[in-house]
This record gives sequence, C-alpha cells and structure tokens, in this order.
Amino acid sequence: MKKAYIYILFITLAPLFNSCDEFLEESPSKTSSIAPESLEDYEAILNSYRNFYSESVFSSIFGTDDYELSTEMYDNFSRAYDTYQPIYGTWDMELAANESARWSGWSEEWEKIFTANLILSGINSVSASEEDKANIIAECHFIRAYSYFQLANIFCLPYTEANKQELGLPIKETTSFDESIERATLEETYALIESDLSKALEITREFGDANGLKYSWRASTAAVNSFAARYYLALNDYVSAQSYAQKALDEYDYLRNYNTDMRYSDIPSYVTIFNPNATQVELFYPYTHDLQTVHEDRMEFGELYYYRMLNNAVWAYWPSEELLGLYDQTNDLRYKYHMVEDYTYDRGSLNPPYSYPGYIFFFKSDIPSGPSVPEMLLIKAECQVRQGLWSDGLETANILRAKRMDASADPSEINLTASSQEEALVKIIEERRREMPFVHRWYDIRRYNNNSDSADDVILSRTFYPFNSSIILGDETPVTTTLDVNSRKYAFPIPNEEILISNGALEQNQY
Repeated sequence: MKKAYIYILFITLAPLFNSCDEFLEESPSKTSSIAPESLEDYEAILNSYRNFYSESVFSSIFGTDDYELSTEMYDNFSRAYDTYQPIYGTWDMELAANESARWSGWSEEWEKIFTANLILSGINSVSASEEDKANIIAECHFIRAYSYFQLANIFCLPYTEANKQELGLPIKETTSFDESIERATLEETYALIESDLSKALEITREFGDANGLKYSWRASTAAVNSFAARYYLALNDYVSAQSYAQKALDEYDYLRNYNTDMRYSDIPSYVTIFNPNATQVELFYPYTHDLQTVHEDRMEFGELYYYRMLNNAVWAYWPSEELLGLYDQTNDLRYKYHMVEDYTYDRGSLNPPYSYPGYIFFFKSDIPSGPSVPEMLLIKAECQVRQGLWSDGLETANILRAKRMDASADPSEINLTASSQEEALVKIIEERRREMPFVHRWYDIRRYNNNSDSADDVILSRTFYPFNSSIILGDETPVTTTLDVNSRKYAFPIPNEEILISNGALEQNQY
C-alpha cells in the first residue's frame, strides 16, 4: 500500500498545469509534481478523470458464471486463456495472492483514496466560497466511500451480522505514512463507508452538462444517490436502495434507444481464415468502437451518473454459454450490438478456425461500471419485487427493455411477465445479467448468498484443466472446483507483494 501511496504522489498532482476547461483535450504531464495551493488546483486534480475511471479487477471479470472458462474453448483456441483466467476463475487463492496488485484492483483504489485524503487535508485552507469547498469535501468523501466499497467487495467477506468481526480494510483518513495499515474489522470498515456516504450526500452540485458532455466524471447529487442505491442494495436494505435509486432517476433518467441510436462501426473489421479455404469474415462492432479509447465517446453515451469503467487488459470478455442463453438472440438488441460474433478470429483463432463471440461495449477492454440509469431502474425493480410489489417491479424493468428490445417484436417478446413474486425475481435477476454482464455479477452473487431468501443462492462451479502460475496443463484430466454459498473464498487475497511491503502489518485472508 505504501508503494501505491508513493506512486500517486507523482501522478495525481500532474494535472495542475492543465486548465479545467481543457480537461478533455490535454493529457496530464507525468513530470509535473507541485503541491496544490488553490481551489483551481484541487478542481484540476478532480477533473483528471484518467486517474479515477479505470477499474482493473480480474476477479470480477473472470471469477463468475458470466465468463466462459471451459476445456472446450481451450481445446479449440488455447490462446483464449493465459493463467490469469483459471487462477481467478477457479478461485485459486494461493496463486491469486501472487498476482500483480495492478490487476487485483488493490493499487488503483488506494491511489484514489490517497487523492481524496490529500484534498481533504488542504481544501479548508484555500480561498474559496464555503459552498465550493463544501462540494469538494463532499466529493472527496464520495470518492473514498466508493473506493472503500470496491475494495471491500473484492478483499473482504460479505457484510453480515456473522461477519462483522472478520477482517476489513486499513482505515486511511490522512496521507500520513505513519497512520496504521493494520486491517480494521469489517464492521469498522463499513462504518467508515457509511460515514463517508453520509457526508457525500451533502453535495449540492447537480448532475448537468459541461463542455457539451454530461458531468459524469465528477461527483454530483445524482452520482452520490445512485451509489447510495448500490450500497444499500448490497446490505439488502431494499427500502433505502429503492429510495436512493428513485432520487437519481428523478434527477436524470435518459436511456439510449437501441432501436434508433445504435449502429455498427463505420470502420469495418475483416479477418481472413485460411483453413480449409481462404474465407474473409467481417466482424460487426458496435458504433462505440469507432473512437475506441477516446473518453468523450464513452461520456456521450449518456447513461452514466459516474464515469467508471471495468478494464480488461487481455481484451477479451468471453460470455459464458449460460449467459448467452439468457438473451433472446432474435429480438434483444443488446445481443445484436454487444455480442460480437466470430470475435475469436480477432484474437487469433484462425488456424484451425474456432468461432466464439466476445462481449464489446466500447473498446475491447472497457465496460461501463459506474452507477447508471439502467442500473437504477434494475435496482428499483428488484426492490419492488422483493418487497412484494412484483407487478410494479416488472413494469419498471420494462421501461429499460423498451429501449433494448427490437420495437417491431411482439409485445410478449419485449415485456417481462410473471405469475408470481418468485418468478418475477428470477426475471429481474436475469435482466441484470443481460444488461450488465461481468460488471456486477460478483457483487450480486455475494449479496444473493447472504440475504434472507435462499431461492436466489448461487453455487459457482467450474471444470477446467490443472494449471500452475505459468502454464495451463491441457494434457491432464480436468478438475472440477466449486465455490459454495458461504465460502471464505468470496474474499480474494490481498496481493502478497503488499503484505511484504507492509512488513507483516497487513494480515492476509485465511481460507
């Protein structure tokens, strides 16, 4: 963790030489490192969205039933997998502990927490209006709460009455290296998140427009309310979660209509397969692929309250057969625009040819993970169903489906229906997977397995070849690994490099 703190000193202060009006035009200088002294300096730090938006969390990407980890894929296209995928995908905690902190999410989120603490330590000393300072203080508490919640969902057990005294996270509220890095209890960790969230909710900056884009890279009333909805859903507090989701929706509820506002990329992608005969295959990417890594393209999509992206460094989200089976592949436009058929050819499956789709939203690496309008509708719908208003919940979910399903389809294909509360809940859970694959599944399974309704429990199971830290042993007999409902493996290990740097002050998860 100290390594991450030292690193952030060199990157978070770099944007100070950039005008706030040019935050989407210039890349930060990596050689500039001066102490912030004015409101403008702190605004520049917070406007540097590149230091906040990415979430590189391999456990979330590879560790659930949304991801295809199979012997069939390996047998036909071994290049689809490195050892990352089976390590995280079969919950091998011994090997996962030796993986890079960069891909675990650990370093990224602590860097954001450090930045928030840096600003909180100095903002009251600058010359500015009390309202301006109060909004920045609220924003920093939001950033800290958000990152702590991210870390808790990866490295800690789910927050339940039985787990309150389990290991939580180090409590870091300053930038001092002298502050203890011993892990607090889970109860103390969630108390900090709740306290920060309460302070973040004091923000008065409304969600609006800046530089022709929605103000999603900065905290706002809608962003904080939407995060609060996600937070309380994790605690199975359906009344609070629905209330905050509704507040966010009341402020902003834009949905992109996939019938009219989507198209395929203007930049064609062709791959030639040479076996058995030379055949050219055209890959159809969603239109968001045109600009690839340009941030304006992602912000213009218009559905995010807060700009965060799940990042996959290996550029391949392989949707599981189970996930693919949840889509109406004829009428669901999410399948049409985001499931890129023959994507294995793009990643090198040419000889012998093996066709399998890949999930693409923007560029090959990034999927929206920040709170969004679709997420709030689905939170509201689920809360309604769980509180007995299951017909209302389906109506809420159908607001989203009206923008995602082919408008020419029969209404029975567009609208979700059910004959009981139990059936309605299944329909909402499936809709969450269709709308937000990979992004929320780990978070969802953790809460499903720790609520009062055992009907939605998920037991994860994978059958794959043995492997070690450097190679997949594809010639050996496959092994089945199961993740039970109450497994301690729902907390991934802190990277061992961080344990070593702490000289043992950080305690590792026990399995």
